[in-house]
Amino acid sequence: MNNAIDELDGGLKAQLASLADEIRSSEETLIRTKEGYLKVQGAIEILGILKQKLAAEENNQLVDAITDPLAE
Repeated sequence: MNNAIDELDGGLKAQLASLADEIRSSEETLIRTKEGYLKVQGAIEILGILKQKLAAEENNQLVDAITDPLAE
């Protein structure tokens, strides 16, 4: 009986250690995935800002062309 309890204890401790390692590995993967997500999200935001600036410049050029008939 005592031997069975010791075996169960050892098995449970090994399983606990294995699960703890799996959690650490999953957390590291999640962190790397989140970092990648944030980088892509930042790039999309920068692209949006660039689009807004280009649209504003095009709008200014259009306004200049309308208000100054001699402009090219």
